[in-house]
Amino acid sequence: MPPESTLNRSPSFGSHVLRFASGSLVSKVFGYARDAAMVAFFGAGWLSDAYYAAFRVVGIFRRTVGEGSVNAAFVPALAAEKNAGRAREFFSAAWTLALGASALLCLAAFIFRRELVLLTARGFASDPALLGLTVLLTAVLLPHVVLVAASAMLQGALNAEKRFFLPQAAAASFSAAVLAYLGLAASPLGADFTMEQKIIGLAAAASASGLLQCAILLPAAARAGYLPKLSNPLSNPAAIRLLAMSLPALLAAAQDQLSLLVNAFFASFMEAGSITAIYNAARLTQFPVSLFAAASAAVALPSLSGGLLQRDPDKFRSTLDSAFRLTAVIILPATAGLLALAMPVTRALFEHGRFTPEMSALTAAVLTCLSVGLAGYAFNKLAASVFYALGDLITPLWVVGLQVALNAALCFALAPSMGAPGLTLATSISSLAAGAGFALLLARRVPGAFRPGFGAFLAKTLTAAAAMGLACAGGARLMADTPPLAAAALLVPGGVWMYFLLLRAMGAGGARELLGLRGREER
Repeated sequence: MPPESTLNRSPSFGSHVLRFASGSLVSKVFGYARDAAMVAFFGAGWLSDAYYAAFRVVGIFRRTVGEGSVNAAFVPALAAEKNAGRAREFFSAAWTLALGASALLCLAAFIFRRELVLLTARGFASDPALLGLTVLLTAVLLPHVVLVAASAMLQGALNAEKRFFLPQAAAASFSAAVLAYLGLAASPLGADFTMEQKIIGLAAAASASGLLQCAILLPAAARAGYLPKLSNPLSNPAAIRLLAMSLPALLAAAQDQLSLLVNAFFASFMEAGSITAIYNAARLTQFPVSLFAAASAAVALPSLSGGLLQRDPDKFRSTLDSAFRLTAVIILPATAGLLALAMPVTRALFEHGRFTPEMSALTAAVLTCLSVGLAGYAFNKLAASVFYALGDLITPLWVVGLQVALNAALCFALAPSMGAPGLTLATSISSLAAGAGFALLLARRVPGAFRPGFGAFLAKTLTAAAAMGLACAGGARLMADTPPLAAAALLVPGGVWMYFLLLRAMGAGGARELLGLRGREER
């Protein structure tokens, strides 16, 4: 590795996760501001449905590759290159390969953009204007795929060096570009343009934002010894192996996004605003998953890779235990909180401008059903990361394939009676089933993966989360007439305080200890 490698430093697992999560928090805060501004400006109707349907395909690639999932194959391969010169050569070859592959993907998607839209939003075929706008927006957004691939390789290189904050925070450039554009569109400068023209401009701003993300990451990557250069990937066997390894890893990492793509397909036959409701609900559930489950998976991957299970099985299981506990201590209360506060949180974040109370009701119902599976989404990301670290890219692919198939079957069963909420309930059930499958396979592959004491810890966490959820639900009923922003501002931090207080009372530890920010007592 380059001389300034940080791979041998040993800050706590929780500290690394905190850096990753802090960077993600910056990106997520900007993201929620972007989404709130988007629906306030355009509402939740056919225009926003067209944009989100067009963005769904690009968004799968952006979230799957851009939010650390490239680490699944790239980080272990880069970490295996012990020589600094060979590491740089491998990085340049992999970067060139990623650019070339994403450019070919972008070109193919552009040529077949109409067919792609019909595949993912078949219900739009009955409305030529809606279909035409979605096809156009897809074409405008597609170049973003190439820029995401370029920035993802820079992000992966920095993560391999255990530099986690900047790669995650840089993703805020996407939201910053969109917010800047919406500000211009709402100003007198945008007065002469129609709403259709403005949403096309929005797609252009979103597409170009990848340039800003690359510009933010490039100096840090260069300082770490990874200045990207075009090179012949065929001359580097490791880069070719990376391509073969990346395809199943990326498909597996896209589990939740593929499920939401299935949901969007069914939602395209439903009332206007259904796709937008699913998108906004998914954004809220992705907050704790991206902040902590994805962080735990990304931070654990470099530590678990390279044959650690054979060299030091105790350290492997200890790292795994830390990841499981940190994920559980955040995801379980997040589930309870979203179930209890779906309506006030939705109203506080989105009910502004053209976003009506009826839109809030639909979004909250969709969010409630999607929140049921939050633990499944989180655990699946972490479990898949463990299999990647063990060099097994096929097992996660099988589990995810079965999960997506089950999701589609459940959508057929639930959509007629439940509408859009039935689609997200299907996603929750299938994700929890996949989580159960991952747990069984992981216990067989890594005996002792769930260490003694984890069951008791999980029981305490579930008890505290359930009590917090009930208290928040009661508080929401009492504050039904309170402005939603004020209600959310009181209930959310109050629920967090109550949850950690209950955990401490049950002997599970304080917040800093539970989050891994200081050493735990021997369990």
